[in-house]
Amino acid sequence: MKNWTIILISILFVSKIYGQKDSSIFFNEYSLSINQSNLNIVNSSKTLGFGLGAYHSFSTEKTISGTFGFEFNSTKQFIKNMYEGHFSNSSNLTYYINSVSIPILARLNMGHKTKLFIETGLFLDLNINGKRKGTMETYLPNQSNQIEYKKFDINEKANISSPNFGPSLGIGLKIPILKHELIIKTDCKLGLRALDGSMDKVYNSYIRLMLCLKYRMASTHR
Repeated sequence: MKNWTIILISILFVSKIYGQKDSSIFFNEYSLSINQSNLNIVNSSKTLGFGLGAYHSFSTEKTISGTFGFEFNSTKQFIKNMYEGHFSNSSNLTYYINSVSIPILARLNMGHKTKLFIETGLFLDLNINGKRKGTMETYLPNQSNQIEYKKFDINEKANISSPNFGPSLGIGLKIPILKHELIIKTDCKLGLRALDGSMDKVYNSYIRLMLCLKYRMASTHR
């Protein structure tokens, strides 16, 4: 996880430096976010994660504009009980999932200076790391063919499939600040793929609150 975070921060930093010299900067929008798992499992609860991203937005002065880019999202979800098979079950599980995300979005912009926008599109999450912590209980026959009960803590790599994908829907405000724009946005990513190979399926859907800075570079060409 640390390596991917360093890489993405480096991309953001280099892009910003480059943009100061050339108006043709590719990434013109940068974000920090917090996320909350949005699960429909009865025995689960919501937990917080974080993310950051770099995007290229185009046709931004038009009513309908487009955005795509790259994000790093670290999500976390808590599950009270999970069926692991005929002879075992787990409890108090926390899943940690780290993903490199690729969103492809369209925005409907309304307003003049301060703009309200509605955003929709698709996302692809490339899950690069996943682990889980919790308690495991097993009921296995021993050498005397007697059922032996064991309870122990687990801290292990989770069997997380990749990629995750689905629709994304958001709403936000674009607020002019000097020559740039501050964007405040909330969105929801609905993951459609079951990610864990356990008996109880694990999905990764989450809502986010995002703070973005959009650079408007004046052309330096003559």
